Amino acid sequence: MGAYKPKNIKRKIYILLTNTGSIPTKIIKVYTKSPYNHVAISFTRDLRRFYSFGRKKYYNPLFGGFVIESIDSKIYDYFSETTCSIFSLEVDWQVYYRMRKVVKEFEKEKDKYVYSFLGLLGVIIKIPIEREYCYFCSQFVATVLEKSGLNLFNKPPGLVTPNDFMRLEELEHIYTGKLSDYSKEGSLSMNFIPSTSDV
Repeated sequence: MGAYKPKNIKRKIYILLTNTGSIPTKIIKVYTKSPYNHVAISFTRDLRRFYSFGRKKYYNPLFGGFVIESIDSKIYDYFSETTCSIFSLEVDWQVYYRMRKVVKEFEKEKDKYVYSFLGLLGVIIKIPIEREYCYFCSQFVATVLEKSGLNLFNKPPGLVTPNDFMRLEELEHIYTGKLSDYSKEGSLSMNFIPSTSDV
């Protein structure tokens, strides 16, 4: 039998919003008018692993799918001026472990997933375009939340944008600035406490 976990135990997950300043993101920004155009989810405050849908090769924006990154990934060396905002969300431990399970299922079949460029068109025309194994970044994170029992948006995951996360009152703001500065100073100066699953 597994260890007993009281219902009042809380855990935190982390939402990372970024803008690399690349040409594709600048084009997207013309439409969204938002400071950020990419979102990822992490289970540790130091962001040593975060999950999303994006480019698999830092030099090729057209080759995308499910990605596992860290703040030390090559893409952030390449786009060294990447700006970000980081938020935390406190959830019950049951929700937390459901999220971990959902993400693990994506990871198990990561080679099947591709980036949904068609889904971005659906956001523009306000009609969700959902296909098996096809996601864009904010659709993926919203799906993880929804499948874990959190319905924070009044729209389907296929219409959720990175900007929608910034409007969530449930999120607690942690940091805004250059991602590289958070890497060097931010997480280390914020009394980071690793989750029990990471020690």
